[in-house]
Amino acid sequence: MTQTPSENRAQWDVTRFVQTLNNFGEIPFLGSFRWLQQLLGQAKTFAGKSYDANVRKVAILGDVPSEKMSLLLQQFPTDTQIETFPEKTLKVAMSSAEGRQLMAQLVTADTIVIGEETAEISAVLIQLEEERKGLVVEPIFDFSKPGCNLAAWGALDDVVMGGVSQGQIALVNSGQPDQHVVFAGVVSTENSGGFSSVRTQNFEPAFDFSGWLGLQLAVKGDGQRYKFILRNSAGWDSPAYIYGFDTVADKWIDVDVPFSELVPTFRARTVPSASPYDPAKTVSFQLMLSKFEYDRQLNSSFTAGPFKLAVKQIGLYRSQEGETVIRV
Repeated sequence: MTQTPSENRAQWDVTRFVQTLNNFGEIPFLGSFRWLQQLLGQAKTFAGKSYDANVRKVAILGDVPSEKMSLLLQQFPTDTQIETFPEKTLKVAMSSAEGRQLMAQLVTADTIVIGEETAEISAVLIQLEEERKGLVVEPIFDFSKPGCNLAAWGALDDVVMGGVSQGQIALVNSGQPDQHVVFAGVVSTENSGGFSSVRTQNFEPAFDFSGWLGLQLAVKGDGQRYKFILRNSAGWDSPAYIYGFDTVADKWIDVDVPFSELVPTFRARTVPSASPYDPAKTVSFQLMLSKFEYDRQLNSSFTAGPFKLAVKQIGLYRSQEGETVIRV
């Protein structure tokens, strides 16, 4: 017996569809009912913040005598962010799994200050020389830290257009040195679908990233190409600014997302006439795996089925400033 097209369609999950609409307070193509959720006391609100790109970051390694410390601090502006790493802390960190976290902090400082150059500090400096990229990174979402909050993030799949893909974001290895989140699930092209994503609620007020060069993602993927999406507008169906990035299977990499290279799109079609992305008004963030790139062009590395993208951090980056190492 020949099946009709409707019989060949995969089972659509209406419950997941309703949950998605309720989570974001939106009905596609119709608009927001967030006002009703707020009236009923059901809406969650999330506030962005401003990040000053002019604040310098300094890391002090080892034990520096107090009189030298006083003179040292006079060299920097009063709003300089200063972190100290005593000799004892360095010894413990460099001999344990925490060493990786320590290096991640140090490579993003403008200036490294050292007192007496012990064997531990010499080893740290050698490693820093190899890993430094001339950038300062300021975390926005640090999923490796205790107490990280995923409340602003939620799944947004092709279920909103009749598809059956399913993804989610979850914290793994909680409380461990390798704590991070995983965006994972199953993506399907059935029912004309083909994408899964996680997106934040709109932040109000928006984030202000003026003066920064872009965002940096610390990710470990599955070899597929993903999208990172930002928006300047709170509208559900508003223009999206997209950056596609490749992943290396089972390997942590840093992905730099320059604001100047974000591609303006509307419903996955490029909009060449659109204004460049405005970092001063960043309303929402989104990670996506999609069958398509832009303008109906296929994602060449896309594979339907299970997927997994681990994320350790999403942070801002700018160029390092001032002396890289000061010995006192």
